[in-house]
Amino acid sequence: MSKKTKHNQQTPIDLVADFYSQEKLDLDQIVRAKKASIQSVVNYSLAPYSGNFGFDQKKHLLNRTMVGLCKRHLDDLENLNLQSALDLILTPELFDEPVNNYYHQLTSAEYEELYNNEDVPAGDPFINRPYANNSSAELEQFGHERYTAIVSWVNQRIYKQNTSIHWKLFVFLHNLVPTRCFDLGHKAAFLYIKLLFEACFGSYKEFIYQVTLDPSMLDFLNLALSQKDTPDENYAREVQELFTVGKRPFAQFTEKDVREIARALVGWTYDYEKLVFSEGTQSHVFFEDHNHDIGDKAFSSFYNNQTIKGKSGMDGQEELQEVVDMLFDTEESGIYLCRRLYQFFVYPVLTPEIESQIISPLAQVFKDNDHSLVAVLRVLLGSEHFYDAAIPNSIIKPPIDYNMGMLKELMITEGHRMYWDGKELHHEQFTPNHPAFLEVEIDQTTLSYNLFGQSLHWSCYNQGMQLFTPPNVSGWPAFYQEPVYDMFWINSSTIKSRKQAAHWFRWGLWLYSYEDQGVSLKYDLYRYLSTYQNPADFEDFIEEFNQRLCGAAISESTLQMLKNELLGNLNDMHWEEYITAFLDDPSNDNLSSIQWRFDNVLFRFFELSVYHIH
Repeated sequence: MSKKTKHNQQTPIDLVADFYSQEKLDLDQIVRAKKASIQSVVNYSLAPYSGNFGFDQKKHLLNRTMVGLCKRHLDDLENLNLQSALDLILTPELFDEPVNNYYHQLTSAEYEELYNNEDVPAGDPFINRPYANNSSAELEQFGHERYTAIVSWVNQRIYKQNTSIHWKLFVFLHNLVPTRCFDLGHKAAFLYIKLLFEACFGSYKEFIYQVTLDPSMLDFLNLALSQKDTPDENYAREVQELFTVGKRPFAQFTEKDVREIARALVGWTYDYEKLVFSEGTQSHVFFEDHNHDIGDKAFSSFYNNQTIKGKSGMDGQEELQEVVDMLFDTEESGIYLCRRLYQFFVYPVLTPEIESQIISPLAQVFKDNDHSLVAVLRVLLGSEHFYDAAIPNSIIKPPIDYNMGMLKELMITEGHRMYWDGKELHHEQFTPNHPAFLEVEIDQTTLSYNLFGQSLHWSCYNQGMQLFTPPNVSGWPAFYQEPVYDMFWINSSTIKSRKQAAHWFRWGLWLYSYEDQGVSLKYDLYRYLSTYQNPADFEDFIEEFNQRLCGAAISESTLQMLKNELLGNLNDMHWEEYITAFLDDPSNDNLSSIQWRFDNVLFRFFELSVYHIH
């Protein structure tokens, strides 16, 4: 075990622009703005939506269920009705294991120092591989290559996600029931990630049982350190407040209930040495019957004055299931979970109408379907309420959605490398034999490490949301903290990072250094233009561009600005000539005449408030 230290809508406020322009925030203004939006809802029905399921409705559905919207998701829904679209979106994804994509990061000498036994070959899964029990291996384990490899694996799976809600639900669960899973190394992190992934389409009740026994949770909330004479109450409190029934005054559990749950759970721990240094992916969690409180545990009226009879020996481990059963027998557990689902997938502010007409009936769906999150979401995402005009384009995108949406839309992994040698810019597709490209082998495996494990991961970190390092056990405040909620994503620091991320498409995403200069990854303009129906017709192109990427309607002046960035001193006829020439012959000369125009317009567009919302 590790050692731990203790819509009649008011004139809308442009919330993002509001943050841009002021250092001090008027919380009352934020509250009014957020409530004005949700109070304009006119339809509070969970009846199946029977209205027009056109482009706007499909886009709204995808915005809330994908981690970053892009054209391929829109294409998947193009010819589907609502029920078929929900069937597709509510289809689980497959799960695999991360592989050794970090080998290129180490010299032979470093490999010898860090690995006393043979490492897995490049491209092979590594989770089973134990670490040698020495300081150098431990150093590698706690924050270097394999951490980045797992992060890159998760981010790449999100980037490549099918048109399925699975990875969005993964983010939901990670925020709702977070741990700092890498504190115990790569195996514990993998076990937590796998548990989250499998729980998305399973029973939330069963998930709570399993996550209680997850080694990273045992470590994160001190349950592994709990002693029968001095039971640690941390997990006992959080499993109620944050994971199942919610906080006071909604949930009326008592301090005695906290103490009694702590007593019921004492005895569970894990074997640190085996978890870290033995082969395989077992959690090595076990029950110490000698450290279990065998007395009866009596609970308050909130739990119907239930008593869990104390058990001795290995029978003591049965008390965990009794605690979980007791938590989910409450009405509050269903209401709390449906609130959190609503706030994540629909809108963060809850009104009395939403509570009575949306949350309460959804809670019954939750109970009637073995505590299934997907059963609730099928009703909610297919409801009249979800497609009310006040709901779309009302939430600021979290950093993972903002960044991933840009990367997916521009198909960044199909891009090409660029190298600036201090005098000249070299493009891989035109000068493939340049040493900056020849001397560093790059493929989709190693690209994943640099792009998804480093550039994307740290960009999200600078914007306030790095997966697997939640700020605390409550998760990220933007998902739960009133009155600001999603406004937490925008402040004087994070907005600068969002602007820097938009710069990616001007200068490319950094991959590695060569002779003290950076080699970056640039989107492929030819590939991207080829995704448009009629890119040579300027009006058709700008209309499709606007429709695909905008979170909401943009003003005529903004649209004119974007046109000016693209056309400059050209007219529509010249545009057609340039684009046709480029698509017929994507040479360097033809590229250079239009690339800078696209770079500028993308940069300007990704700065707009309408791109920051969904």
